[in-house]
Amino acid sequence: MALLFFSSCPPQQPRAQVLDAATGQPVPYASVGVQLKPLGTVADAAGYFAPQALAGAQPADTVVVSCVGYAPRKLLASTLTEGQPVRLLPQTNTLSAVTVRPGAWQRRRVGHEGSFSFTQYNFHLNGDADPARKLGREVGTILALRPGSELEDVHFFVGNNSFRGVRLRLNVRALDADDQPAASLLTQDIHYQLPDGAKGWQHLDLRPYHVQTGQHEHVAVTLEWLDGTPDPSRDWQVLLMPAPLNPLHRMVYRDKSADQWRSLRASLSLYVTAVSPRG
Repeated sequence: MALLFFSSCPPQQPRAQVLDAATGQPVPYASVGVQLKPLGTVADAAGYFAPQALAGAQPADTVVVSCVGYAPRKLLASTLTEGQPVRLLPQTNTLSAVTVRPGAWQRRRVGHEGSFSFTQYNFHLNGDADPARKLGREVGTILALRPGSELEDVHFFVGNNSFRGVRLRLNVRALDADDQPAASLLTQDIHYQLPDGAKGWQHLDLRPYHVQTGQHEHVAVTLEWLDGTPDPSRDWQVLLMPAPLNPLHRMVYRDKSADQWRSLRASLSLYVTAVSPRG
């Protein structure tokens, strides 16, 4: 069977689908990326994705397919063939109960609450002629938290927005031995639908998701681009987040879901409300 990476594109582009290995149901908005390369995409609401988005991959490259609630699946790029589904195994994370007692716990905001900056992070890059190029792009900030914290909500600031139907995935990640974002600490997939043209502070209530950070003292809170189309009435396209340079803070970003993380000494306009043990 001919590989999708090297065949000419027919009028109807072939698609692959991400499925739950236990139920056979689609896994919506699964991330698909080539390990350590800026190549990848995101599945749609029915779990379908276009392997053509990985066309720059070599046959021996590793493709990582992932979604919150599932164990990541790694496979060789050469094995992705037309009509062959990718099945993810459900992963169960057990949460310990957190009981907030007056006097024993402290509620505080952690992150950058400012919204003015001469420097901005733009989800839209100059080379993004195709809106799908943004799928899987991720940006966030490193936050210092007390062990045993639970996150109640997250706020992030949008400085300018010329897109419609923007869907973002929130993630909370542990840091690895190299101090880079790694495994997700979430047990449920958390999305935020950005109102068309919305600007200013955006708020997402995390209390229904019981987002706990365990014994980690630093976590990465990130936003991943899942969907969105340019406003055709606008001459130029942006989705900006303020990111003032700051030697005491660190924002992180990557172009695709399995790409290398990059860091910048800056304060992304994003903060959380954390409930933490006093101490």
